[in-house]
Amino acid sequence: MADLRTWLAEVERIGQLMTVENVNWDLELSTLTEIINEQSKIRPAILFDRVKDYPQGYRVAANLVSSVERLALTLGMKAGLSDMDFIQAWRRQVKKITPMTAETVVSGPLFENVRKGKDIDVLKFPVPRWHELDGGRYIGTDDLVITRDPEEGWVNVGTYRVMVHGADGLALHMSPGKHGRVHKDKYHQQGKPLPIAVCFGHHPINFVVASTDVPNRVNEYDYAGGILGRPLQVVKGPLTGLPIPHDAEIAIEGEVAVDDVMPEGPFGEWTGYYASNQPAVPVIQIKALYFRNDPILCGFPLLKPSSGDNLHFSLMRSALIWNALD
Repeated sequence: MADLRTWLAEVERIGQLMTVENVNWDLELSTLTEIINEQSKIRPAILFDRVKDYPQGYRVAANLVSSVERLALTLGMKAGLSDMDFIQAWRRQVKKITPMTAETVVSGPLFENVRKGKDIDVLKFPVPRWHELDGGRYIGTDDLVITRDPEEGWVNVGTYRVMVHGADGLALHMSPGKHGRVHKDKYHQQGKPLPIAVCFGHHPINFVVASTDVPNRVNEYDYAGGILGRPLQVVKGPLTGLPIPHDAEIAIEGEVAVDDVMPEGPFGEWTGYYASNQPAVPVIQIKALYFRNDPILCGFPLLKPSSGDNLHFSLMRSALIWNALD
């Protein structure tokens, strides 16, 4: 299974990767992403390096699946598809997906660096402030929030926004009805903290599946394996036992305690408007931080709709709607 770095190398080979250096994590990074999207026909994937206040090699990757070429590459489809070709191909493929159970391996490059206790600091990474009126710096926009149902045992991998609240504290926004929220509520109704793992850098197939529609109670890793025709590889988190991509760039393990809440938001959402200034959302208390050498933080900044950053949603949902109407 290719990792994010292999994927970026392939994107560079097809001429759709742009590297930008010496930018500020505070608004400039996201502003450049929007400008590049508005002015470029291919809306390239962007890799930011030498971010202000951070060493070379601590990078941010944005705009990863905002072209049909890169989306097709991510999903293992043939090259050269037009938007309509992709929709028709996905209409056929989505009907035939058979989930493949993820392969659990012993370890992986994710554990090249391990931090616990007072050594934990998520701001060692160049976490952006994406929008002018955001409530803080959002490390979780292209993320995998991993939880397990305490009664039935099935694992959910969802994309929910995560705001930094300090070196080892994160505010977690999960809308009512989302599976991660359901798991949290079940644990808290039992008076127990929610064990949680969150990944902040990974192959884009993980983000595509975690942020779109997957059949109920089907594990997102397994569904992604079904799309690609080969199983993804995961490692059990040492503290929670939750499955994390073994080749992830950055990940944490921790817990969400009962009644532990903090303010979160607002955040510039996909509609082009600010939303959800919450007085109290769950807090992730980080117990362990893992990251690769020269880590890459993935970001999906949610720009104004005209920028085209939501292209993958549009194409994939168009196929699903067409199938439903057929």
